[in-house]
Amino acid sequence: MAVNSILACNGGSSTLKLARFTPSTDGSGWAQATRTLDGDASVLVRDFVSDLDANPLPDVILHRIVHAGRVQECAERIDRAVTDRIRHWLPLAPRHNTLALDLIEHLQQVCPDVPQFAIYDAGLYADLPEESARYALPADLSPRWPVRRYGFHGLAHRSQCRQVQALFAATRSGLEAGTGPRRFISLQLGSGCSVSAWLDGKVVDTSMGFTPLDGVVMARRSGALDPGIALHLLAQEGWSGADLAKLLQGEAGLAALAGHEGDMRAIAAEATAQGEQSASAMAIRQYCYQLRKHIGSYIAVLGGVDAISVGGGVGENQARVRAGTLQGLSGLGIILDDARNQAAASGQLHSAASTTAIYLTPVNEMDEMLRQYESY
Repeated sequence: MAVNSILACNGGSSTLKLARFTPSTDGSGWAQATRTLDGDASVLVRDFVSDLDANPLPDVILHRIVHAGRVQECAERIDRAVTDRIRHWLPLAPRHNTLALDLIEHLQQVCPDVPQFAIYDAGLYADLPEESARYALPADLSPRWPVRRYGFHGLAHRSQCRQVQALFAATRSGLEAGTGPRRFISLQLGSGCSVSAWLDGKVVDTSMGFTPLDGVVMARRSGALDPGIALHLLAQEGWSGADLAKLLQGEAGLAALAGHEGDMRAIAAEATAQGEQSASAMAIRQYCYQLRKHIGSYIAVLGGVDAISVGGGVGENQARVRAGTLQGLSGLGIILDDARNQAAASGQLHSAASTTAIYLTPVNEMDEMLRQYESY
């Protein structure tokens, strides 16, 4: 069957991004038209249905699936078994998987002959080394949902890696010319945030874990916590599991530190207006501090770092965050060029004195979804 239109659906924690791919006019590939919908799951599904009704049906539909257990980095045609797998893992990523299932099931009803494919966000991390994937817990703790580090944002990190390999190869000289960085750290900073460490083109560690709650401070997620806090709230404060879920999945992170529902744009504006002693400025410092700690730990894991990239809505649009994250690392050869950082929309951010390349890499998860489908 000739494929002349592909619809990619990328559901996040608060948005649904849609991309329609059609053959480019010069025949060299695909043209991409994107649209972003905002709101809770019910609003997103309603607006998606309206968007679908207003356009011709695509020949193929792709879905970003956040959590489906240990999966590979490849497209998989959606059938009953795949749908059941996504539903099984719903408790570990309730916002993302619920939206994906709602879209899949609606499309199965209105256009049952259009093939749908799952593109797995955790596929990049399927082969993490055991020392980074395992938790110090009994192996049989949860047979139905094996406890390990699954990792997330794989499409975003793969997009960054692809860009950095090209940029690094083009700008290095001598023996390094034409090659990508051996030791590379990617930061995906949006509503959700994660950091990944790469060695020789493979991910060896990542900040998100069993669920997307782990790691660094995010918009409305706390990131890593002392497990004793959860135990204390359950045992001493009379909290329920549902209470904890509400806190950790929607009321923590930047939202708890500075308000504004964790929106970094509003927080940064308030910090500028109110000064460095404001709660907003403190929240940004804590956010950057967490990221800097992860960079430092991954430098230790990798034995150094050749390149760092920053992407995602916050990473791509907040020069203050990039500067705050990378400040104080000159002793490790990581030196940001202030003028480039303030002006950049993409590309090189490092100074001439930096031994580590630093890049701003706008993420294109939709392109990565298309690449995986084309390799199906």
